[in-house]
Amino acid sequence: MHIQRVRCFGTDSSTGNEALVVFESPISKWSIADRQRFAAHQKANACVFVDMEDGTGPCALDFYYPHSRSPLCLHASLAAAHYLQTHSIRGYQGIALTSINRQLLTFTHVESEVYTSVKPFPVQTPIPTIATLAGLLGCAESAIKRPPAVASVGSPKLLVEMLGVGELYALRPELNRIVEWAKASAVAGVYAYVHCELNRYEGRNFNHLEEQLEDAATGVAAGALSVHLAKSINLYQGAMLGNSCEISASRHDGLIVIGGRVHEA
Repeated sequence: MHIQRVRCFGTDSSTGNEALVVFESPISKWSIADRQRFAAHQKANACVFVDMEDGTGPCALDFYYPHSRSPLCLHASLAAAHYLQTHSIRGYQGIALTSINRQLLTFTHVESEVYTSVKPFPVQTPIPTIATLAGLLGCAESAIKRPPAVASVGSPKLLVEMLGVGELYALRPELNRIVEWAKASAVAGVYAYVHCELNRYEGRNFNHLEEQLEDAATGVAAGALSVHLAKSINLYQGAMLGNSCEISASRHDGLIVIGGRVHEA
């Protein structure tokens, strides 16, 4: 078994959201419970298990957060693609499937950057009231700029626009309640964001049970926000964590292309 820590979306070589890539044929014998236990003990925001399957088709990517399995994690997807490319893994041809939904991911490697193209996913889920949302986020109702929305590129996000950067940084979310609500609603947590200027946005992601595991970058949120806003964006995240990240999400021929800098930790 080979394990590689990879940082994705960092603004320089010392930053980026970390994912653990796990590769080797024996892991195909691990059960979902085995993988979840392994992920729970790692000091990484996400683990991705790379299954080469029968060796004739694209590999499958199986994603785990410390507390749950996920249908899609884009920073872990880019980490896996980087590993497969840099290690010249036989059978890798720039595509992969997700394990849960068999979603096709197409990768492009440009020097130190990796991009993946994904389709927007239609999603319908009940939207919480502003009062309920303010309780989940630990803020005043007046700090929320407009009613939230749900959008998805494979892992749905509840998107909440805040009044300003001050309100965004001041959020003190009830993480247990958010995870409970997200599980009941089949949504991958809450993403709070602000519009800075032009196509530049900044955000925070709440999808983990532990405060110290707050994501420095959330690719599925960048994709969802691009779908919701119907435009290409640059999304900044992690500055208040001392781990500045930048994600680009652009729209091309009905697809969302999401990517950024990737390097081994």
